[in-house]
Amino acid sequence: MSSIVDRVRQRRLINRQNRAIDRAWMTAPTQSMRDEIAIFAQRKTF
Repeated sequence: MSSIVDRVRQRRLINRQNRAIDRAWMTAPTQSMRDEIAIFAQRKTF
């Protein structure tokens, strides 16, 4: 039972991180910063 709760909590955390990464990518002033954010986002995959 607790594993289901943990899974939902984990998914919610990942969604929050993805939204934060998207927002950072949209507001990145330079292309190099966008590239860095993209690399960071790829590394965060679970």
